[in-house]
Amino acid sequence: MAKNLNIPYFGTPPPQYTAPYFADVTRAFSLFAQQMTVPGPERATSLTLTTSTGNVATGQLSYNSAEDTIDLTHLNGVTQQIGFETFMRVNNDTGVTIPDGVVVGFTGVNGEIKVSPYIADGSVPELYFVGVTTFEMVDGATGPVTVYGKVRGLDTTGTAEGEVWLSGDILYASPLTAGAFTKVRPTAPQAVVVIAAVLVVDATNGEIMVRPTIPIGLDYGAFNSTASQPLISPDTATPITLNGTLLANGVTISTPASRILVTQSGFYQIDMSTQFTSSNAASKTLYFWLSKNGTDVPSTTRAYTLKANGDTRTMAVTYLLPLLATDYIELKWAATDIGVSLTATAGLAFAPNSPSVLLSVTQVQL
Repeated sequence: MAKNLNIPYFGTPPPQYTAPYFADVTRAFSLFAQQMTVPGPERATSLTLTTSTGNVATGQLSYNSAEDTIDLTHLNGVTQQIGFETFMRVNNDTGVTIPDGVVVGFTGVNGEIKVSPYIADGSVPELYFVGVTTFEMVDGATGPVTVYGKVRGLDTTGTAEGEVWLSGDILYASPLTAGAFTKVRPTAPQAVVVIAAVLVVDATNGEIMVRPTIPIGLDYGAFNSTASQPLISPDTATPITLNGTLLANGVTISTPASRILVTQSGFYQIDMSTQFTSSNAASKTLYFWLSKNGTDVPSTTRAYTLKANGDTRTMAVTYLLPLLATDYIELKWAATDIGVSLTATAGLAFAPNSPSVLLSVTQVQL
């Protein structure tokens, strides 16, 4: 019985029966019966739990002597070591079963957090990583995944990934197989998401410690133009086009091909290198500058003068610029004489081809 309730009081019996005493006894028994039916909130100075782990019904607690903590039994046979493990409630609506011990990531919301096997190939943002499944999630199932803590009963030999795992190995989200782990650190443009450490190596009863480290990936892109680009008119702003993507993550060539689009807000470094050739002997000055969302960026123009026919020169410029998501930049140029073009060189037997334009856009800060 709860300690905060009134205690039924039975008075001292009189030498002889009296109606008032009988009424007191009746009231006391009535109060006792009421408190047994509606006991009120429990209050206690101690609580003793069973040490029978693994066979406690869903929603019940037990003492885990091995981990020295309290186990809470969830649905689907999931046991949580309170204080040592953190779960997130998620839903599987992928149409297929997600096995136990799979790396999963965020895919949307349907009243619950939706997940699917996560792949770290750079196509999915690092921040979409959620956790590791702790039970076999059939399609439509809702339940916990481990965000922090131990996951047991797995194959931790690394055989399925073509690797050999040892106790203490750090595991990353795989860039090759959705939902898998790898001990090989991914490299850009793949995502580097540290998931867990191997605690016990075993083909069926392996154990990992999930402790994710999720880096904030910065976007980048490297582009070129393998085409020569002439000028049509003197002293006329002309966009510089690009036709090749060398490497990219979150930065792309847009339409028209002179536009470079970013998908993430941040502070960017823009490195441009151009190669140009004079086609006549007239002295001419070339101008290069930067445009953002169709508007020229102040104080970005650089000038170069050519004086000889057939003269080929290069110019390299670095800009630093804050950009918002969906902003685009363009490189533009002009010259006082049209007898000049951005020139590409190909077919060299002793060196790689020389593009007319090289451009890299690198996010240096969020």
